[in-house]
Amino acid sequence: MTYQATIKHSSIAQARTIKVSDDLTQAKRQATAEFGAEQLDYTIVIFDERNETVASRRVADKQWTNA
Repeated sequence: MTYQATIKHSSIAQARTIKVSDDLTQAKRQATAEFGAEQLDYTIVIFDERNETVASRRVADKQWTNA
């Protein structure tokens, strides 16, 4: 399964999307490295090839929520 990551927030119309690992644990690490310095209230989202969210977390949070 191929994962991609992006950030979301009501103030963002469109954000860059990056390809991350097909291993969810590694994908979370890559997404955090890429988007972890964004605004604290932004949400980092990892989604699959069907555009379904598989994991997310607010930048300020330490824990991921799996969908």
